[in-house]
Amino acid sequence: MAGSSSGQLLTELRECLNRVKKGPLPIKDGNEHLVPFCEALEGVFRDGIKHPGSLFGLNKRDYWDWVEQLPNYIYNEKQNPFLIQTIASIKPSLKMRTSCGRGRCFVRIALVKKILSVPVDHLLKNRKLTDYWYSKESIIGNASLASKFMDILFEVTEVDFELAYRNASFLDETWILPIYVTVELPSVEDFGMVVSYVENRAIVTCVAPDSLAHRVHIEAGDCVDAVNDQCVYTANARISKLLDHSKEAVHLSIVKAKLIDGTPFVPLARRMLLLESDGSSLRSDLLADIAIAESPTVKSAAPEDAQLSLHVERVYEVVYLGKTEVNEGCGDALIASAVQLVIDGQGKPMSISIMVTEAAVTVHYADGKKKLLGKYTYPEISDCSVTLNPETCFGMIVRQLKPSSVQYNCLVFEAPSASMARDVSLHISQGINRTVWFVDLPTESDTSLTSVV
Repeated sequence: MAGSSSGQLLTELRECLNRVKKGPLPIKDGNEHLVPFCEALEGVFRDGIKHPGSLFGLNKRDYWDWVEQLPNYIYNEKQNPFLIQTIASIKPSLKMRTSCGRGRCFVRIALVKKILSVPVDHLLKNRKLTDYWYSKESIIGNASLASKFMDILFEVTEVDFELAYRNASFLDETWILPIYVTVELPSVEDFGMVVSYVENRAIVTCVAPDSLAHRVHIEAGDCVDAVNDQCVYTANARISKLLDHSKEAVHLSIVKAKLIDGTPFVPLARRMLLLESDGSSLRSDLLADIAIAESPTVKSAAPEDAQLSLHVERVYEVVYLGKTEVNEGCGDALIASAVQLVIDGQGKPMSISIMVTEAAVTVHYADGKKKLLGKYTYPEISDCSVTLNPETCFGMIVRQLKPSSVQYNCLVFEAPSASMARDVSLHISQGINRTVWFVDLPTESDTSLTSVV
């Protein structure tokens, strides 16, 4: 016998469908009844599902896992081409990373194509397959309840849906879809924004006033989803590499930080709070909205007088000892060896000031004129660490582009104290780990220590 909870799920699904049918048609993203309806559908699909093939139940399966395999079990009947095409289009997509997200994407496309009943019908015709995936107490595993479910699905095909396919990047986390826009920018070096990766998402942390990014309404808290239709999920998808191959216009697909009603989009809001706790400079008003959206008991994590700041500046007066070419790579051993080579070379020391900001490391002469010696955005810095002997020295490995090659140099500095050396190295390392792409702001000079010294 099926449990009462299964019957309640069907009742809830029926009520959600009735509310959908009473609203304006076709059903589009933003319809207030769409998300509850999809959640009710998902509840039925997950009711009593087994997890075959999982090790001690650790690898949880979802309804997408049987939908994906279904074409392999359709033998004696004609396959629905729309079903096959839909499954084939979702499987390689980089937009979703979990069975949960792919299943939700399938439901959305199936609603538009009016094929949601098709996979369930095929599954029910194969009793062994049904028993493999669902318990007999589930809706799909119980013949009587499955018949009622099919009746509802047939009614669903009478409703017209117009849902966006591209806006699927956060289906792994929520049914709620954010605002998704694509902006076109000229292929230039200066967009005027800082992007940091947080939990595999490229989050905009700062936008310069009156910059290109600002003019197309990109804001702090937005997420860069794709560059020229190439997904930038995970820090391995370096945005700068995609931009390097862009000869003409650049198309950025942006997930907005706020929903159409002005409330924060929670998956991005949570990442912004993580950034703020890591010391990033963010807008206090946005953080306040996020705190309220996350929990009514959470207070704003930013100070009341915080402002949008392009650079949280830390300035250190140190001595530049020199540089040496190194192989591509990073690590304490490589830097220690480079530092020793520079010290043994007995070069001419130079008093300089290092400014560590949220986007870059800049070096100036310490002669009162603050002439720029070099500027390095974090993608150009592969590592920075302090040596054990002497403890006051630290090295920073930077990349310099040559006409036909790439050269790596270790710049070596000496601080007045070991504690300052550790502090400089720590903040540079945090910048390397946090920021993977900075679209540069105009500077006084294009020179660098690798060419000047």
